[in-house]
Amino acid sequence: MAAHVIITLAERHAQIRQEKLEALAVKVMSDLKKQCLTAHELGRRELTWGSVVPGIMVGCEEDMDDVLVIFAKIIEHDGDAGGFNKIEWCKARAPTQWVDSPARFGSHMQIRVHWGDNALEYLS
Repeated sequence: MAAHVIITLAERHAQIRQEKLEALAVKVMSDLKKQCLTAHELGRRELTWGSVVPGIMVGCEEDMDDVLVIFAKIIEHDGDAGGFNKIEWCKARAPTQWVDSPARFGSHMQIRVHWGDNALEYLS
């Protein structure tokens, strides 16, 4: 017989927070794909895109860091599934650099993505 698992209130709050952060990251991914689709329709296969990194509480560093990590996992997984060929993150502190690891500057992130001709289904 399966035992009932009882979670504490703190664990439930952490679970709710995680679900909200994941939803925010999925929304950012949806926005990025929408813009990539527009670029694809214009014949381009690369997009440099910027966004405010959302959080549950506006300006919360921990929330923005967590959303960025979740978003990076989503975009990396999607890339493995036939999405983006190359993903670059802007490290905006002077001197500006494009790096392979997720980066943000304050509450903003910039990302450059590349995809192939066969990515239309993925972007739709």
